[in-house]
Amino acid sequence: MPWLLEKRDPSVRAMALRNIFDKSARDPEVREAATRAMSSPPISTILHRQKPDGRWNGGEMYAPKYTGSHWSMLLLSEYGIEGSDPRVRLGARRILEDLGAGKAKMEWATERDHGVSCFFANVVRYVATAGYGADPRLEPFVQRLVRDAKKFDAACFINNEQPCAWGYARLVWGLAALPEAVRTREVERAIRRGVEFLLTYRPERGDYPAPYGASHLWRQLSFPLFYQADVLFVLRALDAADALDDPRAQSSIAWLLARQDERGRWGGRAPYADRMPSKIDGSKWVTLQAITLLKHAFPGPVGAQGA
Repeated sequence: MPWLLEKRDPSVRAMALRNIFDKSARDPEVREAATRAMSSPPISTILHRQKPDGRWNGGEMYAPKYTGSHWSMLLLSEYGIEGSDPRVRLGARRILEDLGAGKAKMEWATERDHGVSCFFANVVRYVATAGYGADPRLEPFVQRLVRDAKKFDAACFINNEQPCAWGYARLVWGLAALPEAVRTREVERAIRRGVEFLLTYRPERGDYPAPYGASHLWRQLSFPLFYQADVLFVLRALDAADALDDPRAQSSIAWLLARQDERGRWGGRAPYADRMPSKIDGSKWVTLQAITLLKHAFPGPVGAQGA
């Protein structure tokens, strides 16, 4: 815990205080860390590149890859920035406007009747996190994910029209971020379908349908990932769906525990760091995610020493 709470990494510190020690956003330590995080990399680097109109890098949503508006919003969400921040809310509104007006240059995804669940789920996730989960402009993408699960079993053309574990993991993660008011019965069923798929194959085995072979990332520990998934991300998706108590998740939790080192840390990496706006300590972020998962999997008080 002292490592995660180092003041030189305020983003990690703020998330650890909130997610592991259950401190409120009003707690002085959390406020201090969150304030410093906003003016420190990686968050400050991303926000500095945002244009006055709320977009990033030339205004295109998906390009340049890993630094355009879509990716920047996803990263800000992953790094724990508050969804109420005006810049995050402006970014979310621009995404909704561009997608609704056909200005996002995403025809390769939007003009297909199914697939690419990973993209649409990521949009739902960060837009909902920014407070627009009940916005009518988001509803078509929520319904798209519901249909992907119900009718197509998250099949994707990129996965040779077979059900996609990356897509299903992102689908669960995205829909689980919606506010209760719009978590309809259909949405809940889609989440349950995704959870069932992910647990039927056992995440730590990674033997999901993959006609081109299993991803080299699957059994590594990575943060952040964008549309990809690995064992750690599947566990995060299951956690978001309150499904870590399913007995079938225990073997994957054990797999994660077995990778903790003698210092209590997990070795991780940021596999796309060379294309991201800012460098991060992959091991520290992976450890933060792992401990958060374990806290939820094994509920109990966390000692406050070092806080």
